Amino acid sequence: MPVPRRGKLWGLPLLAALAAPAASCIEVPAPRDALDAQNLTPPEGVGLETTCTPTGPEICFDARDNNCNGIIDEGCGLRTGILQFVIAWEAAQVDVDLNVHDPSDEVAHSGDPTAGGLVKDRDCPKAGECQGQNVENVYLAEGEPRRGHYKVVVHLESLNGATPPVRVRLGVRVGPKSYGMVMDLAPGAGTEEKVFGFDFR
Repeated sequence: MPVPRRGKLWGLPLLAALAAPAASCIEVPAPRDALDAQNLTPPEGVGLETTCTPTGPEICFDARDNNCNGIIDEGCGLRTGILQFVIAWEAAQVDVDLNVHDPSDEVAHSGDPTAGGLVKDRDCPKAGECQGQNVENVYLAEGEPRRGHYKVVVHLESLNGATPPVRVRLGVRVGPKSYGMVMDLAPGAGTEEKVFGFDFR
């Protein structure tokens, strides 16, 4: 009696038929959305730097991504996350505030994170914390960035005898990409604060 050939019994059509039900039970996760900011709105009259140009090694407390590795002021004692907002200014006595609103409109403060995970790491000028290097830093301390609108307000709190305008640089990290802008602040309506915004959808 002829013996059935292995190729006829276990050929490709039969293997495919057996594999089909198993394949239909495997769930393949959907690709994760890229971390990308949309609808970037710089303050009126302020240029937005969207392309990083390497200038050499990282320089501390200048709110720049000098080496274009996607992290602002790394190695300088500032905390960072996949979202980071940094301001820096030269006049040591001037008080400038960085107020970052998460999508629930909660403002990041030192201590506990907002509902969106944002926390303020440094608040200058403050004795014993800043040593004349004026910088304020807000970062995403935990979790994934929440969807919605983020608002960044740079506010001149007090000149403390300095001559206006005060030049302030804002650096923003969104995932591997960084943005920058330079703004002049002075006392008065419309000049004492600048607002930058963007969306995650």
